[in-house]
Amino acid sequence: MPSKLRPTSFSSPSPSRSSSPASGSATPTRSPSLPPQTQASASSSTKRPRDDADTFDAGSSKRPKRAAATGETPPSAAELYKQQNAVGLQDTHSARTGDMSSLRTTQDTPQDGLNLLAHVGSQAKDKKGLFYEGSVERRGLGPQQVLTAVPDRDKGEHTNVFKGMTGGEPSSTKYQKKLGTADGDTPYEILHGMGHGEGGKKTQSAQNLASASHGANTAMIPADKAIAGNPDILVDTRFNVRPGTHRAESVDQTFFHKDRPTEPIFQQRIDGDLPKVTTSQYKQLQKDAEFLKDRERLSAAVDLLNLKDGGKG
Repeated sequence: MPSKLRPTSFSSPSPSRSSSPASGSATPTRSPSLPPQTQASASSSTKRPRDDADTFDAGSSKRPKRAAATGETPPSAAELYKQQNAVGLQDTHSARTGDMSSLRTTQDTPQDGLNLLAHVGSQAKDKKGLFYEGSVERRGLGPQQVLTAVPDRDKGEHTNVFKGMTGGEPSSTKYQKKLGTADGDTPYEILHGMGHGEGGKKTQSAQNLASASHGANTAMIPADKAIAGNPDILVDTRFNVRPGTHRAESVDQTFFHKDRPTEPIFQQRIDGDLPKVTTSQYKQLQKDAEFLKDRERLSAAVDLLNLKDGGKG
């Protein structure tokens, strides 16, 4: 099955991989314009009163009141996301119910094209992100099967692990600023190569974590959500980390079918400094990953390919 390797943000040359075709030989899909880097995060249209049982009081507590103790309706995923941001907890691309695009994206603006050019020019000048030319540490767990279900987790575990990796700095943004690698006012987050919603506890390890931008994190979500709970999929997402750091210059998000483990069915290379994703860009990412949701067609296609190869995967 042909692979899809496309740089997320722009079709510039990127380092080739030994296990996949070089980006220059692939046919990139059309990508929407990049967003402004300084635009504020979009807020949810759903607002709750401050005295609601499940809101945070950032001044006195880092935990919401439990809905079970008050008889109130538990908060939605979107509301929990807002609550966590209100007290400074970092978000990761773990599987979530519902569409989080309104909280993870910014509105499209007429300046998006100019912002794209400015970002590309800056990255090319500084040899960062997709333009990084130095050696990299390939970090990841290797091919891992997606779990059908993952129990609840300690939402702060990845931050604790990252803090140990950095010698005490729990903030991905502050870490990049200290390194001198932060791209302007771009916010950074702790990313999982294989999302916790795909692999569970084993994903909370230093080998599976790196620092990259809010936009890079967001760009991973549509494909990760599309394969959630599908044990036919193997995840082999890797970070291209600058040596001696935990900064991912880029992310190679890669999926295989378990019966065709040597040919990627999905690949995209994501800029580690990708600015915040716009609404239209996110919709395009969702569209690109839509085929991953159709398990029956994927299995049928793999069966046909294996039959053509004499029954060999």
